[in-house]
Amino acid sequence: MNDWLGQKVGIYGLGKTGRACVEYLAPRMVRPLVIVDNTTAEDLTRLQAEAEDRYDLLAGDDALKQARELDTLIVSPGVPLTNENVSAALAAGVNVISELEFASRYCEGYLIGITGTNGKSTTTVMLGHILSALGPCHVLGNIGSPLLASLDEIQPNEFVALEVSSYQLEAIDAFAPRIAIYTNLTPDHLDRHGTVEEYARIKRRMVDNMQEGDFVITNAMTPEFHPDVFNRPDLHFLQYRSTPGNRLRGAWLANDRIICDLGSEGAEIPLDCIQIPGLHNVENAMAAILACLTVGATAETIIERLSSFHGYEHRIELCREAGGIRFYNDSKATNPEATIIALRAMEGPLAIILGGRDKNTDLSAMVELLKQKAQHAIVYGEAADRFEQELRAAGYNGISRVDNVEQAVREGVRQLAGEGGTLLLSPACASFDQYPGFDVRGEHFKQIVASLELG
Repeated sequence: MNDWLGQKVGIYGLGKTGRACVEYLAPRMVRPLVIVDNTTAEDLTRLQAEAEDRYDLLAGDDALKQARELDTLIVSPGVPLTNENVSAALAAGVNVISELEFASRYCEGYLIGITGTNGKSTTTVMLGHILSALGPCHVLGNIGSPLLASLDEIQPNEFVALEVSSYQLEAIDAFAPRIAIYTNLTPDHLDRHGTVEEYARIKRRMVDNMQEGDFVITNAMTPEFHPDVFNRPDLHFLQYRSTPGNRLRGAWLANDRIICDLGSEGAEIPLDCIQIPGLHNVENAMAAILACLTVGATAETIIERLSSFHGYEHRIELCREAGGIRFYNDSKATNPEATIIALRAMEGPLAIILGGRDKNTDLSAMVELLKQKAQHAIVYGEAADRFEQELRAAGYNGISRVDNVEQAVREGVRQLAGEGGTLLLSPACASFDQYPGFDVRGEHFKQIVASLELG
């Protein structure tokens, strides 16, 4: 850390990531400068009081001026590079990096990066669950706790299962996992990245600095992550596929088993050891299995650990059964493709809660499946207008309009009263119109459901 002494370092944002940066840097260097925006005068006063002797806090025009004079600016994932202060810093030659980039420079653990549009959180947690049988494994990143927050706890060569988002990959220079996992790619975050092509390009940056002989694991059904696209013949590529096709270096399905071929070794994993429903979770397991095999896990260990893995919070999470109704929390579904996955996993009478902050993604495939699977759709939030319009345009009329999640739950229970069925929160939207994150939205949904008085 001595290389930061005497440098003028800024931290943009004071959410979970920004606070982790402050907690790590403040005891080790001259006071960092923290930049915040979209902050009320009351909040700014409170934050200035919190700063004490640890950091300087700036907002507005002062921040814009100071940003140009920094040596390094660490940006939180929620701050795009097009932000006025960040753009000014870049134009002035400031080294702009993400927390992921900064933390990885000082991390001595064995980094395994997991990215993709859907499935990355479940894959990350599943991977951590299996690897913990081999030794300490830290599950970090976009899934919850920033890498930097646990840096002092990670010992050399301990496993780190790290969920990585496109927002984090925008501002990397040298970040290099030992294993990179790509789950899939569908249109998402286009409000920030503009096009699917740009979104895919940013995702592919995770392999840019990997070393010869490192492993890249990709979904064979995602052409944007085909080995040829990366142009890295020095890396070992493994692919996985849950659909019929030819054998490949990696994993595929055959006779209710996952067959793995890594070239020098192989394994067979029975499907019935996977305890979470859906073909998408078979794919998540394939990615995790391949990563574990590359670091020496045996088939027996993998089978034992998969048999005790029961899923990831906020992803098709059964949170209550009462009054003939099953309540599923799928708040992690922040895009239509994730909601499609949840719809496919549902059976019987269904009411679905949709809404939040619209990402302007294509809803057509989700709407067509929803027409087949759900008898009721309850829409709320900023996206309610567009979702209702698209559903009605497709000939679907089982729509209720409410203001928030609590009203949506009560409307869903009313719709399902008598016949019973499933109430699914799978919003297909970001949470930021009413909640700071999908996890808070999911926790609120579960609290509401738990409070219901049902027979």
